[in-house]
Amino acid sequence: MNILRFLRPACIKLHLDFHPAEPLPDESEATTAARHRREKEVLIAELASILNQSGDIANLSKLTKDLSHRERKATTAIGPGIAIPHVRSYQAKHFIIGLARADQPGIDFDSLDGEPTRLFILLASPPYDDRTYLQVYREFAHLVRDEDSLAGLYAAETEQDVFNTLRTFFR
Repeated sequence: MNILRFLRPACIKLHLDFHPAEPLPDESEATTAARHRREKEVLIAELASILNQSGDIANLSKLTKDLSHRERKATTAIGPGIAIPHVRSYQAKHFIIGLARADQPGIDFDSLDGEPTRLFILLASPPYDDRTYLQVYREFAHLVRDEDSLAGLYAAETEQDVFNTLRTFFR
């Protein structure tokens, strides 16, 4: 399967706009947790808007809600520094891949290893396209264990660099 046919240059963002707020010096744990939840929702909305650049999203607001609901079930930040936010949603007209990268040091995305997340591989699929969804997810799960590919994605300066790195891995 040619996975790269699902990724469009418009769905690659090498510098996320999101920047978390600095915690207040006297911030309670409850306030910190609430701030973190709000910030994560803002980040998820930015990630959904990246997928919306494909032109294959029926309703951005509903896709954002679907991604949020999926993320609340269990984190998609599998570490180290990588998250694969994925959702099956009627808002995806076709299977779509997006890729986003946060600047150093990364963003708290509730990663399993507790470390900040820098690389977001986004997957959205119509609910009836399970076969493609699972196959692509499995391929990206293998990619996150390939140090050369990850180094290439972290070093990418253009969308073409991202495609070249992924093309090398998915030969």
